[in-house]
Amino acid sequence: MQATAPLPRVCAVELPGRVANPAEAVASIGGAAAVRQAMMHRDGRLRLRLCRKYQFQAPLPMRRRRTSDVLVKATRRSDGSWDCQPVGVVDTSFGAEVLADFLYVPGASLSHGQSPVVSSIEQELCGERVAGAPYMPPAFFTRVDTAQAYDFEENAFLRRQKSKEVKSVAGTGETKLRRAWISVSVVKFREKGPAPTSPPEGAEAQLREDERKVAEAVRTLFVERPLWLRGPLEERLREQSFSPNVTTMQKSLLCVAYLWSDGPWRGAYARLGFDPRLAAEESCRLQVIDFRDRFLRQQRSYFERIQGVLDAGSVQVLDCHFRTPPVNRSQLYQLGDIEDEVVQQTLSALSGFGAEASEKFGWMPQPALETIRERMAVKAELMRRSRLANVLALEAPTALQALPASAPETQPQAAAPATSEEEGCMANKRRRKVGKSKEDVE
Repeated sequence: MQATAPLPRVCAVELPGRVANPAEAVASIGGAAAVRQAMMHRDGRLRLRLCRKYQFQAPLPMRRRRTSDVLVKATRRSDGSWDCQPVGVVDTSFGAEVLADFLYVPGASLSHGQSPVVSSIEQELCGERVAGAPYMPPAFFTRVDTAQAYDFEENAFLRRQKSKEVKSVAGTGETKLRRAWISVSVVKFREKGPAPTSPPEGAEAQLREDERKVAEAVRTLFVERPLWLRGPLEERLREQSFSPNVTTMQKSLLCVAYLWSDGPWRGAYARLGFDPRLAAEESCRLQVIDFRDRFLRQQRSYFERIQGVLDAGSVQVLDCHFRTPPVNRSQLYQLGDIEDEVVQQTLSALSGFGAEASEKFGWMPQPALETIRERMAVKAELMRRSRLANVLALEAPTALQALPASAPETQPQAAAPATSEEEGCMANKRRRKVGKSKEDVE
């Protein structure tokens, strides 16, 4: 078996036109040195001059972009067939992204714009001029403009309709495209009827092989717990060494859960077939509380957050256990995930649920929910003060911390005797104090 040598890597420069003189084409972009300089930088650009002699023509910028093309040399034989040979792999190319009109440049008598006078200065002074048409460029002939995409179809919707499915809008005579994306099942609290028991049509078919492991992990977590917010769910997945993106996460949730849009479980995903309105014991601790910190309502909190006073470090993932103060004005927590002794004791003391869940309070009594909310407000303020104190302590070290560790201990020295000028200042201070005391006595 004969081994083939790998194709070399090639940089392509796309010129807007047919090249008749390769040397002139290379010179129009600044030469090989300009290409080499642009290749050294990631944001390097070339400048194309369609007429190098015309000094008033603005160059066209050519932006660098990454490609994965193959350059092929094609030779046409006498019988009409083609002989194609690969030259190299084009991984970088430079191309102009603007439109260039024809250039109305000066003629050959003016050296195509290189010289401002006809023929020579001596002939201009002597009055001997070369006969020819005068150069009078139009005002708006030479220009460079940005390309604009325009659809000349009278009804652009018809072209898109041919290759895609269309569905009619209920209550109207209009039609719209059926999107390929499958949306999650959404349930409102006041909707009557059972909860969804099966995923939407085509939800499992759109999973790729690498996404099925994430879907199975999500399914296992919903067997363990019927209600999840996105934050705690993604945290448990990270503990299992899964880091799915937004698309994979949404596909996995489609297969095992549906979404609550309002009520005491707003923003939470519920297991298919599970209705929290009918299961008080399981769904009470998993209710969602919309905590709104009073501190973030103040105007100064916005500027302190920008200046870095509130947050000593950048927050990558939102805290779902209330271990740190909230960073948003409205932040959702599940009651069972809050790591606070008072909150968990309040949940453990609940007994005797009502006949049905309330849209505002769920299965929780109103006094208990208000107690939890007040406790969270107090704890958020305490955590914020403690955090600010730690930041200030780091910025202002004590005198003992400021001393170097290897500094030798020195014996206390006696104070230097005061000079005559210092003694005079101290005497004046004593006289002022005595004068004030006499006025107070009088």
